[in-house]
Amino acid sequence: MKNMTREQKIILEIKNNPGIRFRELMKSMKITNGVMSYYIQKLERSGVVNTERTSGVLRLFSNTIKSSDMDIIKFLRISTPKKIMVVLLEEDLLTFKQITEKIQMSPSTTSFYLTKLVNTGILSISNVFPRRYLLNNKQRLTNLITLYHPSVIDISSENLADIFSSD
Repeated sequence: MKNMTREQKIILEIKNNPGIRFRELMKSMKITNGVMSYYIQKLERSGVVNTERTSGVLRLFSNTIKSSDMDIIKFLRISTPKKIMVVLLEEDLLTFKQITEKIQMSPSTTSFYLTKLVNTGILSISNVFPRRYLLNNKQRLTNLITLYHPSVIDISSENLADIFSSD
């Protein structure tokens, strides 16, 4: 790491932390806003880094991440959606109330993130009453957690550990 250029260190940090926010990267690399902006623009133009800009937030991904995986990776970096996805990995077809209780968040926060997860296609809602939520692709989520967020496995229940070991 000593002989690496600043650019190479930035690329490595983005590869190791896909979906990292610009400010988070700046802080971890101890680089000022202007200098980081220069490098990100350069890496973006050369195709080494992909970016996602939403409502004032810039997230960075290496060019090895499929665009179809970027949403899941992004939500795995946010506490509440990560809790929702892990709960649904452990148990399919949960109601809104069950999810709210299991993740111990307010109904409004739970609703906000469930809507986002459904709108991005990560979750679906059953047509049966009461409505229940389910993950659209458990295997893909499991693979992404294993690759980029293995700590999720360590802090979760034995049930989740069984899911990961059954591959």
